[in-house]
Amino acid sequence: MLKLTTVEKKHYLKLRKYIDASSKGLNLAKTFLCAAAIGEKLSPNLYNHKKVNQTFNGLRRYKFIRRTKDNGTYTLTQKGEAKVQSIVIDDLEIKGKRSWDGKWRLVMYDLPIRFKKARDAFRWKLKDLGFFQFQKSAWIYPYPCEGEILFVADFYGVRKHVEILEVNKILDDKKLKAHFAL
Repeated sequence: MLKLTTVEKKHYLKLRKYIDASSKGLNLAKTFLCAAAIGEKLSPNLYNHKKVNQTFNGLRRYKFIRRTKDNGTYTLTQKGEAKVQSIVIDDLEIKGKRSWDGKWRLVMYDLPIRFKKARDAFRWKLKDLGFFQFQKSAWIYPYPCEGEILFVADFYGVRKHVEILEVNKILDDKKLKAHFAL
């Protein structure tokens, strides 16, 4: 089972959504990984379907899950936990876009050259989340997003190089307001 420090508690609801959506075309392997992540005991014996057994065998072969000694169920391995994190990170969205509170969230980072791939991935994710590039390593967003950004920074291993500021006023914010339709 994932530790609370690995995937924050609020992201468990996202995992639950994956499990509930499995009948709507979600990959069966992702469904099983997410179910194991939230602590559900998995057993291929509960299902009598060839595809389910193939999925379990594939997850075991790639060492995403391991069989527990008690009653033949499966739990996540460390590699499986990393895979679940990548599932969550790929579909991460910032919720709570209600009315704007008048504050800007400025995400700044200064990553050493050895973090080039992480920097590119972090920048791509900020863009994917809808941030506006304010300057080279400074991105801005109008709604609360601290938890999501810290989760992404932890995932890429760059949290100590990322700073989040809450700004009350920007001198010329017309372009920003137009971009975010505020």
